Amino acid sequence: MMQVAKKATQDGTYTVYVQGKPIAWGLSSAAADRLIVRLRSPADRSALA
Repeated sequence: MMQVAKKATQDGTYTVYVQGKPIAWGLSSAAADRLIVRLRSPADRSALA
């Protein structure tokens, strides 16, 4: 299973990590959550392989 995480940064934005590597930064909490949902969907997961 792909590990996806959202972490807050000091400037109040969020960074999204996949397998411990940052893939998107400077996001609002809602934008980070939407990206995580998208990354976890089966159709998008196959595009990352």
